[in-house]
Amino acid sequence: MDLDLSSYVKVYDNFISAELCEKTIESLDDLLWEKHHFYEEGTQVRRSYENDLSISYQNSIEATEIQEKIWHAINQYITEDHRDLNKWYNSWNGYSRIRFNKYNRETEMRLHCDHITTLFQGDIRGIPVLSIVGSLNEDYEGGDFIMWESEKISLKTGSLLIFPSNFLYPHRITPITKGTRFSYVSWVW
Repeated sequence: MDLDLSSYVKVYDNFISAELCEKTIESLDDLLWEKHHFYEEGTQVRRSYENDLSISYQNSIEATEIQEKIWHAINQYITEDHRDLNKWYNSWNGYSRIRFNKYNRETEMRLHCDHITTLFQGDIRGIPVLSIVGSLNEDYEGGDFIMWESEKISLKTGSLLIFPSNFLYPHRITPITKGTRFSYVSWVW
């Protein structure tokens, strides 16, 4: 088992085509967006910051196409890229539908980890074990994906990032200084 935490941060370039990214961004104009929020651990109080990104869970044809491809990336991450995990972790129960993220100028995502206790409720229960971030564009400035407070993870148009969803992987998105950053996220449990 690899003890280097960064070895479990995997970027898959060209996960989806530039054409699908462009079509997806065009379809996002029609979605309903709301301000990002989270539930404060311990109190379960709903919180949001003034300069938080916008999110949408609305579906589109493009979202369905991306959602179907994610299964293959998860499977590759677990069964091929990290075979050594099979002794400890060789199955997963599912993954959330994708959430689209829109970062306008001066918005960001503050430092956090994805130990989201409120994500899977109802019939589906669990805490995420893997986080998935997909990049839809790169024609913006700022908006860097930063892990461990200082390591920049480069995401090109169509790239997909997978990493563990626990406290050892704190991450953030720096403020957008020009343009709009579009991405999507999903979580595996």
